[in-house]
Amino acid sequence: MNKNAKIIVGIICIIATVALAINAYSTYTSKATAIKYTNEAIPIVRDAIANDNMTEYQEAESLLKKAINADPNYPWAWYNLANVYINQDHFHHYDKYPYHTYEQDGLSDEQKYYDEGIHAAKKFMELMPEAKALGLVRIGDANYFYYDSYPDRKNKVLPPYFEASKNIKVLEKYGGKGAVSTLYANIARTYLAMDEFPKALEYYNKSAEVVPEGPAYEHYIWSYIINAEFGNSDYKTANYFCHKFVDEYGPKEDWTMDLGMMPTAVSAYELGKYDEVLKMCNGIFDYDSESAYTGEANRYIAMVDMKKGKKEDAIKHLMKNVEFSTSMTPEAGDDAPADIPVGYYERGLAYYYLGEYTGNKTYYQKALKDFEYLANNKNVSDRIIAHENYYFLGTEMAAFTSAKLGNNEDAVKYAKKAVYELNNDKLQLVGWNKYFGKYANNIYELAKEGKLSNSPLPSFLYQVEH
Repeated sequence: MNKNAKIIVGIICIIATVALAINAYSTYTSKATAIKYTNEAIPIVRDAIANDNMTEYQEAESLLKKAINADPNYPWAWYNLANVYINQDHFHHYDKYPYHTYEQDGLSDEQKYYDEGIHAAKKFMELMPEAKALGLVRIGDANYFYYDSYPDRKNKVLPPYFEASKNIKVLEKYGGKGAVSTLYANIARTYLAMDEFPKALEYYNKSAEVVPEGPAYEHYIWSYIINAEFGNSDYKTANYFCHKFVDEYGPKEDWTMDLGMMPTAVSAYELGKYDEVLKMCNGIFDYDSESAYTGEANRYIAMVDMKKGKKEDAIKHLMKNVEFSTSMTPEAGDDAPADIPVGYYERGLAYYYLGEYTGNKTYYQKALKDFEYLANNKNVSDRIIAHENYYFLGTEMAAFTSAKLGNNEDAVKYAKKAVYELNNDKLQLVGWNKYFGKYANNIYELAKEGKLSNSPLPSFLYQVEH
């Protein structure tokens, strides 16, 4: 499932062939030495990316720098040095807080790796202009990991990808169809991070047309689900592609199976296939007891339990959700910037459902505390995490929860705030406003009419694709 590994595997074949030809005639030349070190580094880079192994990255970096010292004009050494730096193990906007620079959050090393990765990719393009498309993809990847706003994704991530797409034959020559499929998938994931959901689905489809079991398939099926939330797709189609993951491609390709099980459960729930929901969610627990989907899976089991009249079981699973989600908050010592919004939101949902299922307002009060944290700490929550914005979602849920507690004034306040932010937050909420603005307006109208407390949650508030 690793996107970067696809192209690296393609490059291995090319470089190994060249190395054999040169070594046969000029074993001691500088270029032959550069090729030797580069070929030694490539499988180490591949393994480092697959295993998130910093020791292997350092080993590969050392070999590639030796290659460059031997022959500074050998392009593939520069390309693979870019591969060493340009990955989420070396820098990622999730590691810092929204609106902060990397230096502000003490991440000067990540800034350095970004700069060095960009330099290596540009050097490769300078030395091998006929393969420029490969370097452009790496620059697009670097900018995707580095930047975290709608304008930056539009202006700094997509352009190098689209320029690379003008030379598909080059990508296919060096990386095979996997490189082409990966490019389309990376364009799709960028649109997904921009919350441009129809465009994301369009490019995931293009990726799948090239390689059906291609990269980032889990985001492909989430794209079907989130498009179904506002009528651009349907849950039956989403569920069909989910089963392609869990029944066919996942076992065949040895994919991380919980990535397919959770969206399968979500789509099955909307189709009323409750036994399938239970099968998938319990499958997540069996597959990985520490899966990131543990909290959400417990919540979906609880939702099915209530459908089946098993209230006590539902409460038990929601309490497990509370426990797991708490582990992702600063209360439990988790200070990872991208974990905090997810932990508070998922725990807030668990408390909300506990309030609904038990009638105990204490749970609503706990839920409101979590949602208000998200609504009132924009510097923490206003970012896209796996195409969700917990600042907006938390604000909407603060409106619903306030209504449940009989505080309609606050319900109106938060519902109004959600509408305002959708219309005015041009850094993070442009896509959300396009596709969910009408739902936010409807929630605001219900709040003003005093009807929100009796209104069911719209699916986009409980289908959390984190």
